[in-house]
Amino acid sequence: METAMKTGTLSTLEAGSRFTYGGVKWVVLEHRPNAALCLAADVLEERAFDEDNKNDFAASSLRAYLNEEFLSALIEGGADKEAFRPIALDLTSDDGLTDYGKETVTIGLITCDMYRHYRKLIPDASDWWWTCTPWTTERNGNSRNVRSVNTSGALDNSRAYHGSWGVRPLCYLKSDISVSYDEAEVKQRVKAPFSEIMDALYKNFFGEAPPAPYAQEKEEPDEDECDFGQLAHTLFNMYSEFQTAGFNETQAWELMFHFARTINFFGGDDK
Repeated sequence: METAMKTGTLSTLEAGSRFTYGGVKWVVLEHRPNAALCLAADVLEERAFDEDNKNDFAASSLRAYLNEEFLSALIEGGADKEAFRPIALDLTSDDGLTDYGKETVTIGLITCDMYRHYRKLIPDASDWWWTCTPWTTERNGNSRNVRSVNTSGALDNSRAYHGSWGVRPLCYLKSDISVSYDEAEVKQRVKAPFSEIMDALYKNFFGEAPPAPYAQEKEEPDEDECDFGQLAHTLFNMYSEFQTAGFNETQAWELMFHFARTINFFGGDDK
C-alpha cells in the first residue's frame, strides 16, 4: 500500500526530516533564518567529479552539471528557481591548504567538515559518493584526488575522473516553500522563543543576564532608552547573513559581536 504524502512548509520540519522537492528526496541538516541546509537523502546518479581529473570543485565538470542541467531538472520537477539561496563552500583541502578558496553556488556538494558536523543526521548512502573537499592540491603534488564517502559512512578518497562514484547534491532552500513528505520520515520542529534569542544576545554582549524579558512592552518608553528588542532583531539578522555567506555558527556569532562592539552598536560605554 502506497503511503499518502502530506504537504507542509519546510520551516516546520526538524533537522533529520526527509522531504521531497523538485522530484528529489532531501534530508534537512540545519535550519537557519529564512533557509534550510539540505542534502539529497541518497545518491541520485553516478558521475565523474571532473572529466579532466582535477580536484578543484570550482572548475569541475560536476559543478557545471549541478548548476545547469541538474538545476534545470529540479525546476522541471516543480521546484521554484527562486527557492534556492546561494551557498558558499569552503574548498580547503583535507591537509589544510586553501589554494582553491571558497566557491559560491546554487547547487553544491558537502565539504568534509560539514559532513563530520552533520554526520548523525546523514543517512548512509546506497553507493560511494563525492564531497567537494580535495585530498590535497597541486602545490603539494596531487591535483587529482577528492575525498569521498563510502557506503558505511567512512571517508575515503578517489581520483576525480572516476565516473562510478555517486552524486549527492547539497543546497539551501527558502524556509517558506511548500514541500511534500511522508509523516513517518519527519519530526515537527519546535522553535525557540525569540525572547530566548534576545536574552542570549544581551548576556553575550553585556556579560550578564538581562534584568527583564524584552518581550514585555512598556506603555511609555524613555526617549533615550535602548530598544533592545529592535537591536536584537538587527543583530540576529546580521548573524544570519554571516552564516549565509558561509561562516559556521561560532564564526558568525563572533563576527556579529565584533561588529557590534566596533561601531558601538548599543551606544554609551562599551564593555
